Amino acid sequence: MKKYISIVMLAMMCLSPVLAQSSIYKSEGTCGEDVKWVFDGYTLTISNVNKKGKTVAIEDYDLKQMRAPWSKKLSVKKVLIERGITRIGSCAFANSSDLQEVVFVGSDMQEIGWGAFFNCPRLHNISLPHQLRSIETIAFARCAALTAVKIPDQCRVGDQAYVSCSKLQSLELSPTAVLGRQVFASEVRIGTQLKYVPYNGVINRVPSYVNANNCLEFGLSREAVEKASAYRASEVDYDYVTSEVDSLIPYGSRLRPNTYALIIGNQNYRYASDVPYAIHDARVFSDYCKKTLGIPAVNVHIAEDATKQMILEEELNDWLLSIPDREDKRLIVYYAGHGVPDVKNKNKAYLLPTDVRGTSPQRGIALDELYKSLGDLAFERVSVFLDACFSGVNRNNEGVADGLRGVEIEAEEATFSGGNVVVFSAAQGNETAQGYPAQGHGLFTYFLLREIRYSLGDITYGLLSDALKANVSQQAQLLKMRKRQTPATNTSGDLHDSWRQLSF
Repeated sequence: MKKYISIVMLAMMCLSPVLAQSSIYKSEGTCGEDVKWVFDGYTLTISNVNKKGKTVAIEDYDLKQMRAPWSKKLSVKKVLIERGITRIGSCAFANSSDLQEVVFVGSDMQEIGWGAFFNCPRLHNISLPHQLRSIETIAFARCAALTAVKIPDQCRVGDQAYVSCSKLQSLELSPTAVLGRQVFASEVRIGTQLKYVPYNGVINRVPSYVNANNCLEFGLSREAVEKASAYRASEVDYDYVTSEVDSLIPYGSRLRPNTYALIIGNQNYRYASDVPYAIHDARVFSDYCKKTLGIPAVNVHIAEDATKQMILEEELNDWLLSIPDREDKRLIVYYAGHGVPDVKNKNKAYLLPTDVRGTSPQRGIALDELYKSLGDLAFERVSVFLDACFSGVNRNNEGVADGLRGVEIEAEEATFSGGNVVVFSAAQGNETAQGYPAQGHGLFTYFLLREIRYSLGDITYGLLSDALKANVSQQAQLLKMRKRQTPATNTSGDLHDSWRQLSF
């Protein structure tokens, strides 16, 4: 009997850690009114359970008296914050030694509280939502694994919010961000005195009020700010926000060494109204081409605020014509910018380069002639994505040409003269290709990127076309202008019967 009891006790001792671990892996609880958390052993998922759909906040904690329920027992490596949560409370994840990644679903988050991620030494992956408006004092202090930080538009960053992030290498700060004192410095104690060493890494963008004379106040070195200012002087300005499709762009499993991409983002026009987000659209589409679609970087050309010469001569004639063996290769063409109808010539459709007046569309690039030029290049296939419309009205409901403000014209549909060309258009008839301010993209581009992201680029053109038509049409009715927008897909004659089975 004693031997039996000993065996049972030994078995229970061996089993107890497993049972304890199992109970930990099934942990759940609340962290604020109508805020629920669930831990599966790796990921801590925080959800809004308010039955009326109201937004909620993660509770405030401190480092001594009232610690977050996952602070002591749970080895949280990833945090997933779902929609409808607008604030992360103070010290909510402070001292989370195993935390590596934070993912926000949607863009509801507006505030990150005092010390929310203080001293998370392994946190290296967090992309701030574009609607974020406040990062409080020492929110990310001593996050030693962070290497890059992007601060979104109109976000107020508290004192020492990123102090002593020792591996920080890259900053991208919205021009409208408001910085506190010593935000990016590192603390160094010399004897009894505490001193601040300014950040001296790469700064890709910096607010205009930050200069060589006041940069130390924000924890930035003079050298880094001077380099950023020199870059800023030569850089084309564009609307910078962080959308959910911009963060954590996935890498696809396929490589496409025989695919080329010509990407044009025309935002800042010399003689016409600007096109919000167009350069951002182009840059992010370029990233998806390289990362998700697996197109080599040398095969991707991006032209920002392109003139007629840049498009026709430098890109079409010089670059695309120089590609050998085109019959065995594929081409993707993406354009975000103005389209315009020629009211004096049957409303013929034109793309508008940045150096052409909207009142002289015939000096632009005729859409049917562009399709012919692309077909004549004799690629195995050409896929065109146009985030433009030809109604004479832009994403902000402004007229592209004088006298056309608010007046939508139905442009003549461009024809195909040959080649294997598939065209995905953002809108049809007299519809407007709208912007999507909540995501910082053109409406068509946002859903295009989202489909590529979800499918990792492995989607047929038929399914892509159906998804774009359904999602864009539905969201267009919910935007401020409440206008119809119906994407369309057209092809050259040779592909009429087979295009739905094609893919990138």
